[in-house]
Amino acid sequence: MDLAARVGVSRVAVSHFEMGLAVPSERTVVLMAGLFKQEPHELVAGTDYPLAKSERLPLVACRYTEVELRLEILRRDLDWLTRVPPGPEQRRLALETLAQWASELASLEDEAVDHVERKLIRDARKALAKAGSAAQSKALASAVP
Repeated sequence: MDLAARVGVSRVAVSHFEMGLAVPSERTVVLMAGLFKQEPHELVAGTDYPLAKSERLPLVACRYTEVELRLEILRRDLDWLTRVPPGPEQRRLALETLAQWASELASLEDEAVDHVERKLIRDARKALAKAGSAAQSKALASAVP
């Protein structure tokens, strides 16, 4: 992951933060805290980050990206599909859900710039294809008398 790109600053700025030559803005601290799965105050604790700036930091920061959120929702949807009783309604729900997710994952992959997230999306597309195959097998098995 390229930290500079993820928080919207230059690589030189990140280098300056690391060497103590510059102080990141509150916005940058919040974005970095989310990327490192910490709260903003945890990130600056024990550093020489200015007290006036740290007092303006929010108490919490978003700890996931849009891609991570969407992939978690996909996992929940696929889990839900495994619990739907077999039958025509299950087949219809499975087909609709899988088609919707196939489209959404394609859009996410087009928009993703982070190579790690793009790999996660590709893995999710494989899992979706596998779930589609399993749903078709299940539907065929339930159709046989």
